[in-house]
Amino acid sequence: MDDPMNFLTMFDASSVVLVVVILFFAVTLILGVRIVPQSEQYVVTRLGKYHRTLSAGVNLVVPYLDQVHSRISIADQVITDVRLDVVSRDNVVFSIELLCVYRIVKSEYAVFRVSNVNELVIGLIKSLVRAEIGKVELDAVQQERESLNVEIRQALEAAADDYGINISRAEITDVELKPETQRAMAEVLEAERMRRAAILRAEGEKRAVELAADAALYKQQKEAEALMVTANATAESNRLIRDGMAEGGEAAARFQIAERQIEAFQRLAASSNSKIIVLPGDATDGFTRAATILAKD
Repeated sequence: MDDPMNFLTMFDASSVVLVVVILFFAVTLILGVRIVPQSEQYVVTRLGKYHRTLSAGVNLVVPYLDQVHSRISIADQVITDVRLDVVSRDNVVFSIELLCVYRIVKSEYAVFRVSNVNELVIGLIKSLVRAEIGKVELDAVQQERESLNVEIRQALEAAADDYGINISRAEITDVELKPETQRAMAEVLEAERMRRAAILRAEGEKRAVELAADAALYKQQKEAEALMVTANATAESNRLIRDGMAEGGEAAARFQIAERQIEAFQRLAASSNSKIIVLPGDATDGFTRAATILAKD
């Protein structure tokens, strides 16, 4: 029978080996599984060379060969209070403050192409914003800020794309002018307001003249139309009288004339201011004609 001590030694050695093997496989399994949190990505290298990028969730890698080189946040990053001095196209020097929101969309580019993403973005902002501001005048910076923000963001997107960065927002949040520039702008604005006021007054006077001319023309047109109506009525009346006299109505016409003369004398006699009435020599002919015409009827 073998020595019990040798058996125990062999048992202990095999147990140690088994434990070591189990531990090795456990460590290997642990090293082969990578759990990536949400809003993060892991950049993995194999033997020092970029291999792949792990997305959120459970991922398997080759233990001992694959290493997690960098843990990259893909959430939006905000850069605020970026202040710089710029010169506009009309040679006005002023300060602006910007806000930028970016997100890493290609983690391997952000890791291996640039050492510090924040410094890169700030450098791009300063360089491209100075270039864009130099294309416009100060008034455009104040009045067309929205379109200028779009142009700045597009320029930043094109430049940052090579580094796996997406610029989702870039805005000018503040414009600070020097005191002398503010005074000059105030004078310009005052002059502009006076110019507009003068133009409005001139346009008002012009409109008043146009309306007066239109009113005078309208009055003349209506007066001419009234004269035309009166003339047409008189002509029609004369035509009717002429036609009536041609058909034997001369006696009726004389009777109407005599009747109107009598009515006129009656109104004259009834007037309170009438004291002495002087009749023309043929005034009594109206009475005679009226009586004669009635007698004939």
